[in-house]
Amino acid sequence: MPDGTRTRGRRVMSQQHDQAHGPGDDAGAQLLRDFRRWRREQAFALWVTGGFIVINILWWLVFAVQHKSLPYNELSTDLGHFDFGKLIPSLFLTRGVFQLLVEAALMMLMLCLAEPILGAVRTIFTCIVSAVAGVFVGLLLCSAVSALLSTSSTIYSIPFTLSPVTLVVGGLMAATAFTGQLWRRRIRIVGYCAICVVLLYGGNPGDYCTLMAAVIGQLIGRALAGPPQTDQWHWQHASSYEARHILGAVGVVLALGPVVATTSRAAAGPLTTLALIMSPSSVNSGKLAACMHGTLTSGCFTQYELARAAMPGDVVRSLLPLVVMLVIAVGMYRGRRTAAWFAIIFYGASAIFTLCYYLLVPYTLNGSVRGFSGTALWSCVVNVAVPAAFAIVTAAELRHFSLKTSARAMRWGLIVVVVTFVACAAVYLLFAGLCSSQFSPRPSFAVVLADLPGRFLPIGFLTHTRLAFLPTTILASIVYQGVGIVFWAVLVVASIVWLRVGDIDDEHARSRAEQLVEAGGESMSFMTTWEGNDYWISHTGRSGVAYRVLNGVALTTTGPFGDPDEWMADLDDFSRFCSEHSWTPVFYAVHQNARDHLSSLGWHSLLVGEEMVIDPASWKTTGKKWQDIRTAINKAKRDGIVDEFTTYDECPHSVQRQFEEISEQWSEGKALPEMKFTLGGVEELKDPRVKVLYAIDADGTVQGVTSWLPTWRDGRIIGWTLDFMRHRTDSPNGIMEFLIARMAQRMHDLGESSPDEKVEFVSLSAAPLTGLDSSSDATSDDDSNVSGTLILQHALALVADFLEPEYGFKSLYNFKKKFQPAAYPVYLCYADPAKLANLGIAVLRAYLPNLTVRETLSMLGSMKSDK
Repeated sequence: MPDGTRTRGRRVMSQQHDQAHGPGDDAGAQLLRDFRRWRREQAFALWVTGGFIVINILWWLVFAVQHKSLPYNELSTDLGHFDFGKLIPSLFLTRGVFQLLVEAALMMLMLCLAEPILGAVRTIFTCIVSAVAGVFVGLLLCSAVSALLSTSSTIYSIPFTLSPVTLVVGGLMAATAFTGQLWRRRIRIVGYCAICVVLLYGGNPGDYCTLMAAVIGQLIGRALAGPPQTDQWHWQHASSYEARHILGAVGVVLALGPVVATTSRAAAGPLTTLALIMSPSSVNSGKLAACMHGTLTSGCFTQYELARAAMPGDVVRSLLPLVVMLVIAVGMYRGRRTAAWFAIIFYGASAIFTLCYYLLVPYTLNGSVRGFSGTALWSCVVNVAVPAAFAIVTAAELRHFSLKTSARAMRWGLIVVVVTFVACAAVYLLFAGLCSSQFSPRPSFAVVLADLPGRFLPIGFLTHTRLAFLPTTILASIVYQGVGIVFWAVLVVASIVWLRVGDIDDEHARSRAEQLVEAGGESMSFMTTWEGNDYWISHTGRSGVAYRVLNGVALTTTGPFGDPDEWMADLDDFSRFCSEHSWTPVFYAVHQNARDHLSSLGWHSLLVGEEMVIDPASWKTTGKKWQDIRTAINKAKRDGIVDEFTTYDECPHSVQRQFEEISEQWSEGKALPEMKFTLGGVEELKDPRVKVLYAIDADGTVQGVTSWLPTWRDGRIIGWTLDFMRHRTDSPNGIMEFLIARMAQRMHDLGESSPDEKVEFVSLSAAPLTGLDSSSDATSDDDSNVSGTLILQHALALVADFLEPEYGFKSLYNFKKKFQPAAYPVYLCYADPAKLANLGIAVLRAYLPNLTVRETLSMLGSMKSDK
């Protein structure tokens, strides 16, 4: 999140202060200085949070000294007998230690995020205005909603308070107008989702005030920031990394919603039945019986909900889905495709079952038709809309989840879940149908059938619905409450197994591949350890090939790795392995020796690029050809920019955050999704074996970042290959030249000072599809299949032309030539010319796995307009 001018000035002064201390200061002194600097930058947040805590402690002490109970009733009011004097103190006073800790933590977090961006004065102004306006508009909105749904009498009698979060949430949302795209989207999506979940599950009228304070704060921020810039929210352009994390975070918030319900004092939201689990109220047996026999109507829904909450089995059945939802959310956060599909099915089924329950039950009870009340209709709409919306959004973004689970594990897991559901449903229907006398009132089979979804749904989904019948014997209670527990327990186990099996399989294969890569590999072999690859291991276990199957094509990620003596044999053995699986083998980005071997076997080849390699031993920047490089180095020195060579984990958190921000800024400036395959992103940057070289200025702002992949021979690193290379849109000119030159110089110096650690090369890698030139002058290097290879080359050259305006591979290719590297050709080799169409599609899908039809048409239209 970018800092404001005021904070940047503070940072410069702090750094100047720190430089006055010698390098010999111990770590404790450095940490102390870091804390003091942070305290200066967050002074307002600390004062507000500290004051909030002190006020509450003093309030407790005053009543404790007088041996009086805290007047909690004085902290709440209701819309029917509104008392503004009671409402205001609830913004500052809490009801217990737990609430104090949670509210203080939230206030501290929000203000610490907002103050450095807005400054103390604008933060105070925004918080006050948004809180006052939010309370006023929120209460009006709550009244309007209750009147619209004909539940005014209920809503008006609910005691409610205001949350201290209402005071500061407006400041946080206002600050998002000044942040970069990455944090603006994260804060708004997760923030509004959390507020809405609290509102739906808690139902406190004060939650409407928090929601409106956030909205008003965001509008104030937009007004302060001025007209929006080009860096706007385009969800469809978000990187897979960010999409996974946001959807996973939203999934966690949805999963924790019922926990909010258990602590809700108002219990007036459409999803708050679960709150009755912790309610001090108990079931009135006589009143419940009268309600179920139709002789009483007033207060019946409360009795139905209390009766459900009083059943241990129903409570457990309501908690198990929370575990499933958390497992799904964690899986989505990690990019598991199975978790995404599971979320679609789970939330979609929840919406369908809930809709069926609300529609079927009112029309089957006692053989009469019973219409919806306004409250029940509202509960139905929300209970269906919330899971349905999440399922639809997840389906729309399914392309971002690429990690797959074992097909066998999925198949057996589905069989077990389906069989369990059918068995549980059958047991319940048979028992209730044959032993209906063990229930009261005695249900017909139609009523039992209509009640079936209710045996599996959490009780939080059954708010404001009638309880058809209850078990009267122990055996009936076990069946009535137990079938749902059995099903959900099996589903919990299955969901964990589905995700863990894929992880275990991937982890085992990846672990073996990483061992082989460290035994021996070529300049780009480390890319084989990235997500999305499958692995073939030789029969000796000393070498392997990474590949991915797309359109029936087994497309390799570079050539074999491991023992170099087996590489040529691996080409033949892997080809036979693919034939056994009815796949078409294609070796992508292989070097000359592999191409020559395959060509001798009748394979066809296509030049797809040139790898640029620097010899560190002969590195120098003297002469006219190096003028641009020298200029970039000198400019960086004048601007106070230095380079840091480390790993992602060793970087400070603020630097890591800037890496992600720079990456998101780069990817969201594209009309197409980010590319994969031989191009790494933030996730690949985090590998502890990957080195990160970044440029940072005197203000602590990262201007550019590169990552370098290691190449081993016999367990020793012999070279580094450039992968991740991004910079800010407003970074100084020449920042990337500076970083690459510094890497070459570092490796040169390392060879001079430590000959045992000397590296043989620094590779700038190969820009994808840059060896194709253009589709008009493409030529083949393979006389044995000139026409077929030319067709493929033309197709790939066309793809390269499509991608060039967005990714500038040819510009990147020319950029790398500045460093006077040696060029080594890389090839695409294939055996079957009949599969050329599939091969071209496979290459495109490998680089753009998230490309949609709409984006393809947009890309074509853009190219046409350029012509």
